[in-house]
Amino acid sequence: MMAQDLSALEIMEKVLNTLKPNTSVSDIKLEIVRVKRGKEKIKIREFTSFKKNYDEGKFKSKSLARFKKPLTVKGTGLLSWVYRNGKTEQWFFLPKLKTAKRVKAKEKTKSFMDTDFIYEDLESRKTGQDSLVLLSTEYLNGQSCQVIIAFPKNESAYHSRKIWIDSLNWKILKIEYYSQESIKQKTLTISDFIEKNGFVIPTKMVMEKSNGKKTIMKINNFKPNVGLKDEIFSESFLIKF
Repeated sequence: MMAQDLSALEIMEKVLNTLKPNTSVSDIKLEIVRVKRGKEKIKIREFTSFKKNYDEGKFKSKSLARFKKPLTVKGTGLLSWVYRNGKTEQWFFLPKLKTAKRVKAKEKTKSFMDTDFIYEDLESRKTGQDSLVLLSTEYLNGQSCQVIIAFPKNESAYHSRKIWIDSLNWKILKIEYYSQESIKQKTLTISDFIEKNGFVIPTKMVMEKSNGKKTIMKINNFKPNVGLKDEIFSESFLIKF
């Protein structure tokens, strides 16, 4: 079936059903870019991301981000559990507090580690969580894309998200986030895809706000199917530092 014959829901299901490794480990570098008095200042953060996907049971996926650099944030961690019903639970760990703190629903609009990503951006969304509308077919950097608008059904930091999906491989290439119908808050650009052991992943994601602030996320050393034990994705492991 051609991309233009599919509904918005069928397209989003294809995105979510693309081949994913059971487990993966990646090294991620964040460049937080700020302009002060006409000069660009860049703050660097580095962390390792551990992820496990589940084929059955109540969980869809679990992930752990553990910061390595700079020393001021070393050991800081974020644990996320995504349930099959679409619900997400997150816990944040700061070494100086020596305890894990659950990220409450009202805190999901807060910035993650001073970046331009908020906690909600790091959640994995299910198709049932949004009302989806297929807008058009557009070309983006020479790629034919299906453009979809997603309106959250439940509480969200956003009024809507406009999503560009590559019609050939069902990868998301761009997302615009709107705080109101015509007010764009920020744009996520996803690029530099690589293939490793049959899995295709982006290695660069840029979240740019309308005020010029941006965060560049670079993914290095992606290792699929490395075999991760369940206990890595627990509160007790999160606070081990």
